[in-house]
Amino acid sequence: MVLSVTQNAGEHRPILMQAPVRALDPDGIAVVGSGTAAFAAGAIACWIFLEPLTATGRDWYLWVAITGTAIGLIGLAVGLMRGRKRRRGHRGARYSIEEAGVDTDGVPDRD
Repeated sequence: MVLSVTQNAGEHRPILMQAPVRALDPDGIAVVGSGTAAFAAGAIACWIFLEPLTATGRDWYLWVAITGTAIGLIGLAVGLMRGRKRRRGHRGARYSIEEAGVDTDGVPDRD
């Protein structure tokens, strides 16, 4: 049996719905910061134990930890810029948050 769009015009209610819960850390500073700190601690540990790592052929651990720290620092810079931009407000926005139907807490209004 084939139904056309007009025959199936009843009210559609989705099975799953996103709960209107505000994000705890919308910029990701806590997560990225803790990951960066872990990679930095790993880099320091690898630097201290570089001789045994080199003897076993695992000196690449140091470079992985340094790369993770560098990527984490870039991520922290991006997160801080996003947070500063969000707190300052979007200067180029064409409409305000209230006009967009979003409360000041960032949760969309549900009617």
